[in-house]
Amino acid sequence: MRTRDHDLAAVCRHLRRQAAIAVAVHEDPDLDAVGAAAGLIDAAAQLGVAARLHVLPGVRLPDLPAPLPGEAVVTAPPAPGTPLYALDSGSRERLAVSLDGWQGEVVNIDHHHDNTRFGDLVFVRGDASSTSELVAGLVRALGLRPGPAAAADLYAGISFDSGHFRHDSTAAATFRTAAWLVECGVDVTAVYAHLYERRSLAALRLWARAVLAAQPVADGRALVAVLTRDDFAACGAGEEETEGIVESLRAVAGVEVAALVKERPDGSRVRVSLRSSRLDVSAVAALRGGGGHRLAAGFSSDDPPGEVSAWLSSELARRLSTASS
Repeated sequence: MRTRDHDLAAVCRHLRRQAAIAVAVHEDPDLDAVGAAAGLIDAAAQLGVAARLHVLPGVRLPDLPAPLPGEAVVTAPPAPGTPLYALDSGSRERLAVSLDGWQGEVVNIDHHHDNTRFGDLVFVRGDASSTSELVAGLVRALGLRPGPAAAADLYAGISFDSGHFRHDSTAAATFRTAAWLVECGVDVTAVYAHLYERRSLAALRLWARAVLAAQPVADGRALVAVLTRDDFAACGAGEEETEGIVESLRAVAGVEVAALVKERPDGSRVRVSLRSSRLDVSAVAALRGGGGHRLAAGFSSDDPPGEVSAWLSSELARRLSTASS
C-alpha cells in the first residue's frame, strides 16, 4: 500500500491501542537499534503492552549498558496479526527477523535518509541523530519516563550513532533529549566508560593490523583497509572489536573517505563500513545493496575481501576524481 510519513502523535495513538507488539531491528544490529528497542519495550510495558524483540537465530546483540532481559528477546517470528515495530532499518528486507508468511501492521521508525518508507505507519526523520533519539521522543510524547536501565540504553544509542555528539546529525534537540535522559537517571560517566573504555589487547592488535593494511586511494583522499579472518584469528579478536577503526582511518589528515572491509571470522560474508567527511557514501553502499547515512554507510557481500576492496577502491577513486578537492 502507499504510505506517507506520519507524526509522532499517530504512533502514540497506535501503540496505546495494542495489547501486544513485536519489535524488530536491522541485520547486524548496533547500539542505536537495540538501544531504541530497549526504550520501546520499556515504554510498552508501562502502558501494559506486551513487547518482545524478535531476531533470527544466531543474531548477536551489542553489549548494552543495561542488557535486555532474556525473556524480552526471542528467535521466533512474530505471531500473525501482531503489529511489528521496525526500528532503525532502511528497508523491510534488512530486518533481522523472518517474516515469511507473516501478516500484520508494520510501524516503521527510523532516521536513515534513504529509508524506503515501508510499512503501514511511517515515522522517519532523516535529520535525527539516531533512532534512539526518536524513540526517546516517543516515550516523552506518551507522557512516560524511561526507567534508569532503559534511559541508559537510549542514551547509549544516541551517543553511539552521533559519534558521541560530534556527527553533523547532532542538533540542539539531540542535546535536549540527552539531558532529559540524564534527568531520568543516566550515569553519563558509566555509560561512556562502557562504550569507549573497554578495548581489549586483542582489539588493539587488530587495530594495528588494519592501520598497517590501509591503502591510499585517489592521492590519499581515501583509505581502504582489509581485515581477513586470518587477521581475526591471529589477534584472537571478534568482529565486534573492529568498532571505531574506520572512524580513526577517516581522521587521518587529508582523508575524506575511509573504508574498512571485514571478512567475518567464520569466513561466511564480507562487511564494509564507510565513513566520509563530505562524499555521499550511502550512494556507494547502495550499489551493493547496502545503505545508511550520507556520511556513514555500509554493505555486505559474498565476494572475497580482495575483490570487494578492489571494486571499492576503483569506485571511490572515480567518485573522488569528479568531486572538488
